[in-house]
Amino acid sequence: MLRVRASQKLFTDVEVAGLFGVALDELRELARARHLGILSRAAQAAEAAGITAGQLVFTLSDLMILSVLWPRLQH
Repeated sequence: MLRVRASQKLFTDVEVAGLFGVALDELRELARARHLGILSRAAQAAEAAGITAGQLVFTLSDLMILSVLWPRLQH
């Protein structure tokens, strides 16, 4: 079971990799293949949210999709 804070709206790729126990490169490849996550490009907006520019950001919906996909892709 995956538990997150209700107030948290965005999750960085490092946080998601830690939640799922997966390597960062594998997560980025899966996100790219399945069109999940958002690449934070706007430096000012990213800094305001506490995210570095160029980092993948996931929403709660993305996490729900990953939680369904990940066990199937681990074979």
